Amino acid sequence: MPIEIQNRIVLLDQEAFHALDRRLMGIVFDVHNEFGRFLDEELYKREIAARWVESGLGTAEREVRISVTHETFRKEYRMDLLFNSGLMLEVKTADVIVPANRMQGLNYLFLSGMNHGRLVNLRPERVEHEFLSTKLTHNLRRQFKVIDIGWRAVNPESTWIWHKVVELIDDWGAFLEAGLYREALTHFLGGPERVITKVPVHSGSRLVGEQPVHLLTRDTAFAITAVTGNRAAMQEHQIRFLKHTPLRFIQWINLNHHEIEFTTLAK
Repeated sequence: MPIEIQNRIVLLDQEAFHALDRRLMGIVFDVHNEFGRFLDEELYKREIAARWVESGLGTAEREVRISVTHETFRKEYRMDLLFNSGLMLEVKTADVIVPANRMQGLNYLFLSGMNHGRLVNLRPERVEHEFLSTKLTHNLRRQFKVIDIGWRAVNPESTWIWHKVVELIDDWGAFLEAGLYREALTHFLGGPERVITKVPVHSGSRLVGEQPVHLLTRDTAFAITAVTGNRAAMQEHQIRFLKHTPLRFIQWINLNHHEIEFTTLAK
């Protein structure tokens, strides 16, 4: 199976989820009130899980393993907490919740097939918490459209990466974090040591410095993004960067929800 979860997953409807979530958030608030905001993240998770079990509310699993595979590629994720096999809690100790935290939580929902989860941040004076929700099933995430009107197969490697991206999304579905697809492509191209290479950046004849990029060939980089708005600005800034390097092309793959956009950027 391309996606395997260590634990059994129970799909809760919204009413059942919120019934459990109210009990869980009571425990979260109690722990925060008693211990304050400076506990290590792992200690918060351990205490929340222990109190759930001690209260007779059911099971609490920590660091639930999710494995994603494709041919020789394998990546493992760890879901923070899973209660009663159907209630996910992601715990943070940060200054503030940021979009990357939400994406991480949603990524676990997509991978597990669950529809609802909870994200909490225990570092602020008052607990930050957000409800995470999706209606996307595994089957819905595998429904996608390829848009490649701006794509050119400038070398054999470009043809390969087009097909490999489509294979990965056929296997795993869309909407997962962009870094997963990037890691897989890097693996199949020979690994980070071979693929991630520093290229010189010039201002006229002056060397500004070197910047690491993911290389498809010596003169062609590739970029994987998940831009859903202001795509033109992203394209423009990549072209500006390209003009100051010895690279000739950037093969840009943008994962825009159900639309997989392939674009060749050239000087």
